Amino acid sequence: MSTAGPEAAGTTPAAAPRWDPEAPASGSDILIALRFADRAARKAIGDELAGTGVHTGQEIVLAKLLHHGSLPVAQLAKVLDVEVPTATRTTQRMEAAGLVRRLKNDTDARKVSIELTPHGTEVAQTVGRLHTQAGDRACQNITPEDRRHLRNLLWTITGNIEELPG
Repeated sequence: MSTAGPEAAGTTPAAAPRWDPEAPASGSDILIALRFADRAARKAIGDELAGTGVHTGQEIVLAKLLHHGSLPVAQLAKVLDVEVPTATRTTQRMEAAGLVRRLKNDTDARKVSIELTPHGTEVAQTVGRLHTQAGDRACQNITPEDRRHLRNLLWTITGNIEELPG
């Protein structure tokens, strides 16, 4: 029987774990814990974004464009790990909000790149600070060494899952 579950998600940072930290952890336990961590992280980011005019999911677009600069829509979709129509709809909403602009290709009218507007750059920088605040709160009781180890383990799990067939 799995030891992880909804009751495992403590509601306060100082809450004692509601699971036995010494119990063996199955792959299923890990994936369940990751799902709860993902849900909590999305809520924390959503709470931070409230009032910025940025919707959950758009903050990743802002971060990628701030990091990479102008990107063709298909390449943006690839770095976001979404389908091109999803990236197109998201960037259309962001364009309407004045966060990004579309740049037509001089040689191929079918190709469109997306870049941050000056307002989008400001918002992206603000969102970056909000992400840092949320991350600091999420990791407040975790040592720097454990943070590094956790990050590396999570990227390893991600790589393992991405290599699975199907």
